[in-house]
Amino acid sequence: MSDATGISVHRLVEVKDSLGLSLRCGSEGLHRRICDVAVQKPGLVLAGLQRPHGDAVHVMGRAENEYLSVRPEVEQREILMDYVRSGVPCVVVCWGLVPCKVLMELADTHGVPLFTSLKPTGEFIRQLQQFLSSELAPKEEVHGVLVQVHDLGILITGDSGIGKSETALELVLRGHRMVADDRVSLMRTGDDVIGSGVVPLGHFMEIRGLGIIHAGDLFGQSAVVENARVDLVVELRDWSSVEPDRTGIDQRTVSILSLDIPHILLPVKPGRNIATIVEVAARNQILRKRGIRSAARYEQLIMDQMKGAGPKDK
Repeated sequence: MSDATGISVHRLVEVKDSLGLSLRCGSEGLHRRICDVAVQKPGLVLAGLQRPHGDAVHVMGRAENEYLSVRPEVEQREILMDYVRSGVPCVVVCWGLVPCKVLMELADTHGVPLFTSLKPTGEFIRQLQQFLSSELAPKEEVHGVLVQVHDLGILITGDSGIGKSETALELVLRGHRMVADDRVSLMRTGDDVIGSGVVPLGHFMEIRGLGIIHAGDLFGQSAVVENARVDLVVELRDWSSVEPDRTGIDQRTVSILSLDIPHILLPVKPGRNIATIVEVAARNQILRKRGIRSAARYEQLIMDQMKGAGPKDK
C-alpha cells in the first residue's frame, strides 16, 4: 500500500532515536519523499539485475556491504554512481557497519541521506515497516466524538452544540470509555478505520457551561482509551430537520476513507435520552454483526401474518 504524497526523509530524523538511526551524510536530501511501506534490500540492484525502487527506503546489510567491499574502488564508484542517481529516497546500513567511503562520498554529493543503525537488518526492517504503515496509512480528521460502548467504537457526529460531548459524558458515567472529543483523527488500517484523539486535545472535553475537563482525571484511566476501531457512526440531527427511521430494516452506511461504515441518523429533541439510545444502538449493532436482525424478523412476522389472513381456497 502506498500513499500519493508520502512522508519526507526528514521524518526519519525526527524519530531517529526510536528507530535507532544515525544520519551520516546526505542531509541536503532530507526533503526526498518515502511513498511506500515496502523496504528494498538492494543486493540485486547493485548487481545490475533489478531496478531500484524509487519510493522505498533501501536497507543494506552484511551481504550488500561485503559485495561492495571486495570490489576495487573504481568498480564501486561505477556501481554506486548509477545507484545514487536513480532517485532512491535514502539508504540505511545496518549491523553497525561502516558504509564504504565511496558510498558516503557519492551520497553526500548527490543529496541522498545515508543512515546507519546498530540493529540487525531483519529487526530494523520490521520496526521500520511498522512505523511506515502508520505514517503512510490514509488519514483524515472529523469533527465529532469517539466513544467505546460495549467494545464497539461509536463515532458521534452532528452540528456544533447538538449535544455530542454531553452524550459522550453520560456514556462515560455509565461505565463506557472516552477516546476523543471535538476532533477525531481517523486512519485506515486494512479493512478497519481506527480513531484516536488529536494532539493536544486527547481526552480533554469541552462541556458548555462547565468548561474544559479531562475524562481520565475525573473518572480514572479505565474510563479512557487511546484509540478504537470505528464500528458505527451515529449522526445527531435536530428533530425538525430529519424524518426518523421508523423500522430500521435497511442498514445505512457512510463512507470513511473509502470504507462503508454503518450509519444511524438520530433525531434529537428535549427530553430524549440520547445516551440510552446510543447504548441500545451499540447492542443492536453487535447483534447485527452476529446475524441477528430484529427489524428483519419483525418484518417477516408481519408478512407471515398477512399471508395467513389472506383469502382461503374453497
